[in-house]
Amino acid sequence: MKRFWPGWLLCALTAVLFLYMAAFQAPGISSQIDGMKLPDVVVLGYDLEGARALHAAFKAQQAAADADGEMSAAATYLSMHQGSDLLFPPMLAASLAFLGFAGLRASSAGVGGRIGFRMVCALALVYMGFDYLENAVADTMFGPAALESDLNTELVPVLRGLTIGKYLAIAIAFIAIAAIWIGHLKRGGDRFTPL
Repeated sequence: MKRFWPGWLLCALTAVLFLYMAAFQAPGISSQIDGMKLPDVVVLGYDLEGARALHAAFKAQQAAADADGEMSAAATYLSMHQGSDLLFPPMLAASLAFLGFAGLRASSAGVGGRIGFRMVCALALVYMGFDYLENAVADTMFGPAALESDLNTELVPVLRGLTIGKYLAIAIAFIAIAAIWIGHLKRGGDRFTPL
């Protein structure tokens, strides 16, 4: 297990970045828009009514921020997507793949374990694609430039679908990882096997 410390370090760094975003960045932006949650954290996504309310909150806050000469919540949200949330998806995808691989260390991992690992890798890539597309669509709907006009209602179901897809991919990946690890622990294996 010692030779796999870079993978465990990546998982730890990914967790730290997630905690930073979840405990500081997202709540900081939400506090500026009347406590409304960002689309990234609403598991089932915003419906049309919720998206309109969020757009109005961003728009009102931007007007107040412009009057005070401050950075708006929409600009902060955009910068989060261009900073920490640009790094997070590939880090989480790589962490998921590593956790799946680490579960295959038993010499009797079997065909099921190998299939599970490949499924985790595929889901990690699917998640990353959904997350990046979700960020792009959210910026198109709630970024500073988007607030100069009405909400693009055609993008509401698109954003909702991407958000649901993102969380679904993560959930299934974690279930597959858990199954791989449970299979390993039942066998009591100590060694990694080539894939």
